[in-house]
Amino acid sequence: MVLSTKDKILAKALILFNEQGSDFVTVRHIASELGISHGNLCYHFANTDVIIEALYQQLVDKLNELTKEMTGLSENQLTILYQLSYRSFEILYQYRFLMLDFVRIMRRIPAIRIHFKALMQIRHEQFKHIITLMQSNGFIHIPEKNIAPLIEQALLFGDFWISRAEILFDGNEQEKIDYYHKTFYALFEPYLCV
Repeated sequence: MVLSTKDKILAKALILFNEQGSDFVTVRHIASELGISHGNLCYHFANTDVIIEALYQQLVDKLNELTKEMTGLSENQLTILYQLSYRSFEILYQYRFLMLDFVRIMRRIPAIRIHFKALMQIRHEQFKHIITLMQSNGFIHIPEKNIAPLIEQALLFGDFWISRAEILFDGNEQEKIDYYHKTFYALFEPYLCV
């Protein structure tokens, strides 16, 4: 498949942002890495904030597609939770600059902050739905008073595990994802009935 110039820009920007951080990469830098003119890049994306918004939307779209795919499966909900969370960790890691520069990006680009706040309400409801299904099928038992705090812990973990891993984890990328996913899944283990 041949990528469009716009897709090439996004792919190169993602690599550079992941390597160097979103504060240190300019549109000129991206254009130079692609071997295109600054003007050509700016025809597609006026500045790095617009590129960041497009990459954020790619991330959200991938996670939404994954959630839609996984909630349509008829397997038991434990398998769904495990697969959904693991694949989510892999996708988040592909876009890790967004998580590493999380607060600065939210302050710098209000549209992302507004969207993210609304998205977290949706994710909360999705988690609650999965937990309700798991409880009704006897896979898990969580006292009602613990459901909202557990969901908050899971969302917090999802948002910030990459920052912690960046500083503290010395293994390779796959080991990093495996380790933090197992740590995330451990949040649910005390409540499992199987």
